[in-house]
Amino acid sequence: MALSLIEELPKIVKEGRAEAARILERINSGNALALQTNELVLPSKDVSGLFRGEMPSSDESEWKNRLIYGDNILVMQGLLAGDATSGLESMRGKIDLIYIDPPFDSKADYRTKITLPNINLSQKPTVIEQFAYADTWKDGTVSYLKMIYPRLVLMRELLSEKGSIYVHIDWHVGHYVKILLDDIFGKGKFRNEIIWHYSTLGRPKDKFAQKHDQIFVYGKSDDAFFNTEEAKIPYSDDYIESHFRDIDDNGKKCRKRFDAGKWRIYYPDEGMIPNDVWDIPYENSMSKERVSYATQKPVALMERIIKSSTIKGQLIADFFGGSGTTAVVAERLNRQWISSDIGKPSIMVQRKVSTPHHKHRFSACNVSKREGYISLIT
Repeated sequence: MALSLIEELPKIVKEGRAEAARILERINSGNALALQTNELVLPSKDVSGLFRGEMPSSDESEWKNRLIYGDNILVMQGLLAGDATSGLESMRGKIDLIYIDPPFDSKADYRTKITLPNINLSQKPTVIEQFAYADTWKDGTVSYLKMIYPRLVLMRELLSEKGSIYVHIDWHVGHYVKILLDDIFGKGKFRNEIIWHYSTLGRPKDKFAQKHDQIFVYGKSDDAFFNTEEAKIPYSDDYIESHFRDIDDNGKKCRKRFDAGKWRIYYPDEGMIPNDVWDIPYENSMSKERVSYATQKPVALMERIIKSSTIKGQLIADFFGGSGTTAVVAERLNRQWISSDIGKPSIMVQRKVSTPHHKHRFSACNVSKREGYISLIT
């Protein structure tokens, strides 16, 4: 008789820990991977100042954002190991925010044509790349959880002590993934379950419409950073009307409260930290941000996440890079970034959408073997 998923969980955790331990031991012994730079992409002229005669810095020691093609478990090994020959130091404990939007075990097939101006991305993915687009698994959810566990362990190793990870998931496997996150990061490091609510066409007649995803947020430590000021959003007009009924000495609308022995004055333009239910629409099909990538997430969603958990200059990573929204938004907000994906179509999309926006050089890389390394891909 086949084991239930609950009965399989201890084995999944045990095997995931063992695989992660083998990877970390291999890194520590020096038998790891290098990240091979295939292309150095120069800044976009219209946003970098080149049209105004400004020249970008050419200091080879400065950080370069990275777009990496390859299986993310190998990409993370390369980042953890570092590579002296290319000037990349170990990124262990250096990443301030990780956002991932892994496949959801939804049995969906995303191997569809991706549309970009002047680019045809209808090529069939390789056997390895099908993992990125055909959201199906040999042993169903068990295979999915076996895939994600060691990757989450490596992400924990890459996070800085004040870093956070946002795991974007949905009802198919969300509750099981949270069990793994509790095990890897510690139940006490859980910070939020964000509900991203959206409206899409279609409503079933025999049950409630499923119109939200979950985003689990964990800190590397109890001291995870939260950017209180940048996390704020404007008050709604209705909220201002009902809560800001006082007038200050200058005739401005405000709210007065007696708190801790003294009067405090709050103004509408200060904004508020949102609750954990986010109403953010998908990109409109006519939006210039839309690239017809099946799993593309809205710019507004990524802006809120990045602003809430980082400051300018900090490093963000997305190891299921997809349409490249994380990298594009990170660049706009003056954060550093790493984005990777196992699918060539994704890398082509990211290369295309990133170039018009970026102000700084970035390296287009892939994973290469070092002597003595045995690939984990079978």
